Amino acid sequence: MEHYDRIVPGGAERIFAQFESQSLHRQKIEYLVIRSNAFVQIFGAISALILGLVAIGGGLFLVYKGKSVEGFGVFFTGLASLVGVYIYGKVSQSSERERKSEQG
Repeated sequence: MEHYDRIVPGGAERIFAQFESQSLHRQKIEYLVIRSNAFVQIFGAISALILGLVAIGGGLFLVYKGKSVEGFGVFFTGLASLVGVYIYGKVSQSSERERKSEQG
């Protein structure tokens, strides 16, 4: 570092300042990515829940109106989609944990 200071006065300090600036920039980007990923996950879960409940409610409404076959079809399709998404999420979380434990 002394060599940099001899060639360019204050050069070593400028290099360290650049590294610190880059580190702060990268930390901000990582923070934003983590926050946006969390938002997308929560938004997706809420959207899936709303759609599933609408499908279940629609199926029950059809049953109430006398369309039993169609109503039960819509009801069980909505219910199956919610259960399927839940199981898929649990399986992917479990496999992600296993992969991370094998790496660390």
